[in-house]
Amino acid sequence: MNPLRFITSPVSDLYGAVMAPFRFAFVVGLCAFINWMVSPGVWWVKWVAFGMGIAWFVAWARAAKTLLVVAAVAGIGYYIYKRYGAEAKARYDAWRNDGEPKKPEQAVQYLIDSKLTSSREQRNVVNANS
Repeated sequence: MNPLRFITSPVSDLYGAVMAPFRFAFVVGLCAFINWMVSPGVWWVKWVAFGMGIAWFVAWARAAKTLLVVAAVAGIGYYIYKRYGAEAKARYDAWRNDGEPKKPEQAVQYLIDSKLTSSREQRNVVNANS
């Protein structure tokens, strides 16, 4: 099993969707020529075209799935950026660059603590306005 399949699969899906019409034209054209030369009265090439049409549809469905996942990830990223924005990034970068290198556990704890602090601040603002 290819360990990079997770990365290369979306690229190969899109590549397959782009190349499908060319493969279709080549295979069906070659089979039509063979059908014309061998048995011109019986056109079995229509079944080849039907099968290639199904393969073409599957290739485009895979590409659409890949594009849908990319759009969903982009939308989630846009939502996160709008929700937390440049201010949170600046605070995190300042904390990250301060002093000694931080471990991943410390970064997670910092994010949890900052979320709790921001929710307390929001409650204090609401209580002050009431």
